Amino acid sequence: MDIRTLFNDPKKYKRWYEVHNKIYENEKNVVRSFDLKDCLDIGSGPDIFHEEINGHIVSLDISLLMLKESRSDEKVMADALFLPFRDKAFNCVFSSVTVCFIEDVKAFIREAVRVAKERVVICFIARDSKWGEYYQQLGKQGHKYYSYAHFISRHEFYTILGNFAKISRIRSTLEEINESELEPVYNDDRGSFICVEGIPLF
Repeated sequence: MDIRTLFNDPKKYKRWYEVHNKIYENEKNVVRSFDLKDCLDIGSGPDIFHEEINGHIVSLDISLLMLKESRSDEKVMADALFLPFRDKAFNCVFSSVTVCFIEDVKAFIREAVRVAKERVVICFIARDSKWGEYYQQLGKQGHKYYSYAHFISRHEFYTILGNFAKISRIRSTLEEINESELEPVYNDDRGSFICVEGIPLF
């Protein structure tokens, strides 16, 4: 399935976060802890994490329907593997779980770091985590989103990112399979939802 077809229902996509509101709150808390400002958001969807980003936000998504739901300052429809921006165009580049739906992770990270001047913050669900294993099982059962996801392990992600950026901080949440409680923001990668900050090497 074409990725644009997969993410062609922004209202249904937002409803997932409304239904799973405790998961959403936990994830937002991690994103907020990085004090993001003036960012390009790759795979922004309908502004899922924009409340946690200060300053000027540029939303980039491959889906026109997702961008139509966005209230961002600027909107760009483009492929995450071919970003239409000059090198170091943004102080900050942010992306949440987009990496889980991209086959060429190395190309994705290379592009994200290329257009970042100061830092990138990329969040993902680790394949080798409790929620990662759970989502993979849902995928095998035909879940609309997870059946097309390409989950990556912690080690694989760090190794790829390390080719382009120096990892400066790792924070996470969702250590346990629990949708009824708020979890702490961990200053390590014990959780399933992991956000990694990298400083561009070049």
